[in-house]
Amino acid sequence: MKIFTVRLLSSILFITCMAGGGPVAQAKEKKATAGKAERGEKMSDEFMAALSCFGYGYKLKVLVNGVDVGVAGGKSENRRLFAADSPMASQATPETRKKSFVLKKGENTISIEFTKQSDDKNDRMEVSLEMDGYPAPLFFLQGRSKPSGKVEKSFVVSDVPPADFKPVFITDQGDGKAVLVHMSSLSTSMTPVLNGKSGMTVSDMPGSTVLDNFVSGKNELVLKYSGKPGVEAKFCVITPEGVKFLAKKITGPSEASESFQFVVK
Repeated sequence: MKIFTVRLLSSILFITCMAGGGPVAQAKEKKATAGKAERGEKMSDEFMAALSCFGYGYKLKVLVNGVDVGVAGGKSENRRLFAADSPMASQATPETRKKSFVLKKGENTISIEFTKQSDDKNDRMEVSLEMDGYPAPLFFLQGRSKPSGKVEKSFVVSDVPPADFKPVFITDQGDGKAVLVHMSSLSTSMTPVLNGKSGMTVSDMPGSTVLDNFVSGKNELVLKYSGKPGVEAKFCVITPEGVKFLAKKITGPSEASESFQFVVK
């Protein structure tokens, strides 16, 4: 969500943006963000990134450019992060200004410390950072096996995604240990199938799913998708071989599919 006019921003709306809003507000914002990305709108000086943390069963600490943004873990948390030099900063409380106005154009850093606090094997941790105009998250981390650890990465913020843009994707096992599929289009449903095993379906709004059942040698990934005729379905796929961006026009109501192979050494 971009802030269009600072003068129109009421105190209530401003506080809601800092906290991330409720589930309905977040869903609407995600749709609006995707719409802007599809239209190719440039980032303004009032740019914002959405930090989403899913940390049931985990204790988390997230630092962006060395600043603790207030994520604790144990639940689903959302934060809105703004440019450090945004004019909106003057309207925020000192505490909010410190934790939320932390981004800058160019290279930024993110550091995540995690500790698993439950024995539930179904618990998982996901941390993602998304921004207007980008076809996939700037950063995406998933963990479900390591008892504790620390991840430190850098990402770049620019007016438009660079031609060689590649999301920073990592699991708690390290780089190149899983496959990430991100859908950035609206009015679309997508289910990834890796080596015959279906992953989580992403439907109606942008979202990501991780698959880790690849094998040494040749692997096959199939994207099954459907949606509103005329809509262009857009996907980003990250495998151990690299990143692919796909755009497929939906021509009818029937489910379509796109498949490709990759090799893991």
